[in-house]
Amino acid sequence: MKHLTLADEIVVLVLDDETGQISSSFEPVANVAVAAGILMELALLGRIDTDLTSLFIVDPAPTGDALLDETLQEIAAEPERQSSAWWIDTISQRHPDLVDVVLGRLVAAGILREEERQFLWVFSERAYPKVSGREEREATARLMAVLFDDDVPDPRDTLLLGLANATGALSKILTDEELDKVSGRIASVVALEEIGRSVGAISNEIWNALAYARGAIAY
Repeated sequence: MKHLTLADEIVVLVLDDETGQISSSFEPVANVAVAAGILMELALLGRIDTDLTSLFIVDPAPTGDALLDETLQEIAAEPERQSSAWWIDTISQRHPDLVDVVLGRLVAAGILREEERQFLWVFSERAYPKVSGREEREATARLMAVLFDDDVPDPRDTLLLGLANATGALSKILTDEELDKVSGRIASVVALEEIGRSVGAISNEIWNALAYARGAIAY
């Protein structure tokens, strides 16, 4: 893996450092977040675009990443154009194991290691502790730079901030008081138009879909 995709990075960010598992507060939306990250990555790579109502392919060329290319093929096989929100929901529903797939990718890349841990002396569960934690530290540092610098952020960092905010992952990094102080910055960065019309359109629908998912779970 040459670099972590947005789908990879959001999983790294929501992994609990102590248990080596997806933090319980993030687990309900983790699969949706991975689906969102896949679409964002495809948009950044110029493979998909959107208009006012739908998402569609502009470049069908494979990316060389199996997870991204599988999604690209699914979009190409859909006979009718659908919205970004529809695709987020569909991908996460069709592939309920997306988080496990990404965890496997991260193990193969040497970023995580896989362990079987016992609890209650009888049962076992799989854990994925970080090998060095460097990737999480780097992602966190990029997010902090976006939050506390006034510069226009890199498009990838803008989208990662949106994912981290939508899933609640920022609560691992900042206190409630700190989050409140940077709420204006978060809103302005997520709304940036400099990241491009297609990525911006997709990300807006992603934030809405994630917010809806979190709200539905709460009830």
